[in-house]
Amino acid sequence: MPYHTALIVEDEPEMAAEIADLLRSFGHGHIHVETLADARACLDQGGFCYVLLDLQIKADSQSIKPRVESGMSLLREIRQRFPVHGAEGTHLLPVIVVSGHGKEPFNIIGAYRHGIDEFIVKPLGTQGQDVIGLIGQTLEKAGRADHMQCEARTHEAAGQLVRQGPPGRFWHSPDYSQVSLNGEPYLFTGEIQRSAIRILHAASRCGEPWVTGKTLLKQAGSSDLSMRMANLFRRHPAWGTIVVSNSRGQYRLRTE
Repeated sequence: MPYHTALIVEDEPEMAAEIADLLRSFGHGHIHVETLADARACLDQGGFCYVLLDLQIKADSQSIKPRVESGMSLLREIRQRFPVHGAEGTHLLPVIVVSGHGKEPFNIIGAYRHGIDEFIVKPLGTQGQDVIGLIGQTLEKAGRADHMQCEARTHEAAGQLVRQGPPGRFWHSPDYSQVSLNGEPYLFTGEIQRSAIRILHAASRCGEPWVTGKTLLKQAGSSDLSMRMANLFRRHPAWGTIVVSNSRGQYRLRTE
């Protein structure tokens, strides 16, 4: 059964595990990354419904210490990609900061200025915070109470209108952010996902539809060291429906 998935950006493993355990207690899944660089890759890959962001994170795996500037930089980038608000003022892709810097007024003001929707203070039990209730209310205000609406909300958050293609045929938008087959729409928020779909479509039109996963990911600009297609698409409804594997490391795009 589909469920809400949070992108947890947290450089402390114990805190990340505590947040993940809390999410599991009310049926939410999670994707966990520790650095700004890894979080940027997740923005390309998509597959999450909301963001739980620690303000103080490392820039990349080579960084010596975490910095608030890295968290703020990620927040600004999220809002550049997903700037749209809902009717109740919450962003359609909500960001909730989970940080021990909540006692610093400058950091709180800066975070709200750059587009967060709520603030949770570490430790999670501080001041009797109802973390589960806050996440639920935020998702409801963002029009995401029903997980089945999340994919459409993510595209609306980026300023994209969902278009349903004509029945009985394959259709795509010029940038491949929207694809449909037999009237069923598939939405792609990440540049790497869109590039992969574009490459697969070009291959199908050339009469050689099967492309090896590693070749495809390299051409699409993926920085995934493991070069696994599942890492890019496994949380996406296109996986196994229009992005098809032959179980030998090759993939094609279903267009009919």
